[in-house]
Amino acid sequence: MRVTAVQTPVIGPRQPLLPILQESLPRPLRDGDIICVASKVVALEQGRLVELASVVPSPAAREARRLDAGKDPETYARWMELILREADHVFASNVIWLTLKDGILIANAGIDMSNAPLGYVILWPHRPWEWAKGFWQDLRAAYGIDHVGVILTDARSTPLRRGFTGMALAFWGFEGLDVQRGQPDIFGRPLQYTERMVADGLAAAAVVVGGEANERTPFVLIEDAPVTFTEREIRPEEILVPADRDIFAVIYNEEFKSAAGGRPSSGPTGG
Repeated sequence: MRVTAVQTPVIGPRQPLLPILQESLPRPLRDGDIICVASKVVALEQGRLVELASVVPSPAAREARRLDAGKDPETYARWMELILREADHVFASNVIWLTLKDGILIANAGIDMSNAPLGYVILWPHRPWEWAKGFWQDLRAAYGIDHVGVILTDARSTPLRRGFTGMALAFWGFEGLDVQRGQPDIFGRPLQYTERMVADGLAAAAVVVGGEANERTPFVLIEDAPVTFTEREIRPEEILVPADRDIFAVIYNEEFKSAAGGRPSSGPTGG
């Protein structure tokens, strides 16, 4: 498997990504390729860039506990307002606001100031699975190929580990979850629980070579990945686990389990 970062010019709001990718790729796409796209540039294409000065904080945002003493109170209230708008549920931690969004546990609802113009923030992409499907269709049409994959990548933290790793915010065109239950191990015993999250593994490789700073490499080309390509409709819930069945469920409180079951919060809470 080969993983290659693709450098581009700086991408601005509302710029279509397909022409930029086509001009930047080292070669035309072939059957069996996977294109990883940084979620931030997808959000930029969608116009999900917000000027903080334009945000009017709600009373809940103004009353929220400040977790970042480096921001002035008004900027923090505007930042908090965006988190409350974007997140499905919000929990206070000792450093950041930990949120649930689209079934994913992520800091600050995915809102980020890095690689955004001064005074602006970039939100998470809107309907990422639909975007992945549309981009997959565009790639197949543009290059006349059948078997191609698309992954929207982002970075996340792992409990009790420093740093971040890449994850697949959405994907299309291949089987992202490899269920190995029932297959024999090296001693012939059938596996009982093993499921490989292939999409996250590929996203992690893409984030390693693509970087998160000033590399200007929002696309990563993966060649010869060990995946099964498919044209079927992929459902986002296929890769999610209910909170009460998660291996970390023993540390979840009832509030978290309720939130992870789909009931949104009306404001910030203690976590």
